[in-house]
Amino acid sequence: MRRAVIGIVLAGGIFVAATFAAAPPRPPLPPSPSARLVAIPVTHPPSILDKHLLVTWYGSPWTGKMGILGRLQGKALADGLKKQADAYAKVTKKPVLPAYELIAVVAQAQPGSDGMYRRRESREVIDRMLRDARAAGIKLILDIQTGRSTVMSEILSLLPYLEQPDVYLALDPEFSMGSDGIPGRRIGTMRADEVNDAIALLEHVIRRRNLPPKILIVHQFTTGMLPDKERIDASPLLDIVLDMDGFGPPALKRSTYRAVLRQRPLAFTGFKLFYIQDTNLLEPAQVLALTPQPSLIIYQ
Repeated sequence: MRRAVIGIVLAGGIFVAATFAAAPPRPPLPPSPSARLVAIPVTHPPSILDKHLLVTWYGSPWTGKMGILGRLQGKALADGLKKQADAYAKVTKKPVLPAYELIAVVAQAQPGSDGMYRRRESREVIDRMLRDARAAGIKLILDIQTGRSTVMSEILSLLPYLEQPDVYLALDPEFSMGSDGIPGRRIGTMRADEVNDAIALLEHVIRRRNLPPKILIVHQFTTGMLPDKERIDASPLLDIVLDMDGFGPPALKRSTYRAVLRQRPLAFTGFKLFYIQDTNLLEPAQVLALTPQPSLIIYQ
């Protein structure tokens, strides 16, 4: 019996020679007339917001001045959010998902011990919010106000939570102050590279942990907050939402919504309402009458 030497190229360009016993050659089979090249489709996990509406309550449990999460607690908080979500369920055919949006990294007017002008929420508070959310069937969103820190540094500090399947992320460029700004003295700016860092890290977490898709929210109410928004990456693993974050009368809010989308939309849109600061608070049907229709509603 004849012997044959077959060369195999492995990953990394390594060439391996293997010797095999060679059978006598057989005549080739005639080609099948039905043979076709079949393209194997690339599958991605299903989107959350394609088929759901997300309704969230925003804030910090420490103070009611930062949002509704600080004005209620425990069962009253969960029941109140569900009641607000139910108001949207009456005017949409989509299933409505309630969520808490906790400010997990809070911008500060003082530098702090590390000069970063932000305070990281304690593990005890985040653990309690996640535990309460799960008990009530509510999702949790961790909101980041970077101060002088970076998106990547703050995401890494929250990584154990972002590795959970029901925890999502929000970025707030208003408080992204670069190396010399002070939160509250001017409106911040977040570059596309930092948003893309968040996208890349969340995609890595999803793949490594075999998680369902996540939601990434980016807040905006002036064009200067996201000056190179056109460079923000798309993602097959994330629902990336541009949230119109600004208070005022309905006409101003609708105008701001159009302006930030005209600058450049992202995959999904969101709309934020303020129970106290807004005048003539829009009703759910009015919010869902916006074009394009928001996939995310936030109440502060």
